[in-house]
This record gives sequence, structure tokens and C-alpha cells, in this order.
Amino acid sequence: MNKSKKDILVVDDSESIRKFVRMILEKSNYNVFEACNGEEGIEVYERVGNIDLIITDIYMPKKTGLDLIIELNKRHKGIKIIVFSDGGKHNFSNELGECEGLGATCFIKKAFIKDELVNMVNNMFLE
Repeated sequence: MNKSKKDILVVDDSESIRKFVRMILEKSNYNVFEACNGEEGIEVYERVGNIDLIITDIYMPKKTGLDLIIELNKRHKGIKIIVFSDGGKHNFSNELGECEGLGATCFIKKAFIKDELVNMVNNMFLE
């Protein structure tokens, strides 16, 4: 069965970021689910099932984005994942390497999210 709309799970502890990403993606004809941390992200992923893409922040309470990536990749191979972060005090090149090593497909800085997000999401489904 080929769904007409792809399902995307956005995981971020900032409600305003989640709502902003939802608005951008829904205007581009995607279904969007939200979670406020990695723990809730895993719960939503398992409850909804068949999610086509996860977009996650790295630094969140309870379970981080890295925890989310590790746990879901153990259970479900081949999940498409975009990691986004403002980075704070952290080094983006280290984050990118660690995320890719754990199975993330792409990495984007939140500062560029509006300009790059829809293009990145669309490209994920061209593969």
C-alpha cells in the first residue's frame, strides 16, 4: 500500500520549534506527529507505526535524540532520521559524526531550518 502522504515524527523539547516545523511540513503535504522528548518519541513511533521519517533534536530531557536513534534503530532497521540542533556549547562536527554513526541520515542546524528543511525532507523520499 502506498500512502499518499508521508508520516513524519518531530521530536523536540521546544513546543514552538515543533509547531513551526509542523506548519512548514504540513504546507508541503506531510502528516506530522509530535513528541516533546526521546522517551515520548519512542512511544509515539511505536503507537503510530509506519512513520516514514523522524526529525529529532539532540539535547532533550528524559531521553536525548541520540538515545532515541539508538533505541529505535535496535528495534527497526532502516529508519530515516534527520537530526537538528542549535548545538548550544557543543561542536556540530562531533555531533554530526556521532549521529551518522548511530544511523541518522542528515543533520541540520536549527538556524537554517526554514531554508533547508523542506528540501531535505523531500530529498529523503527520492532515495
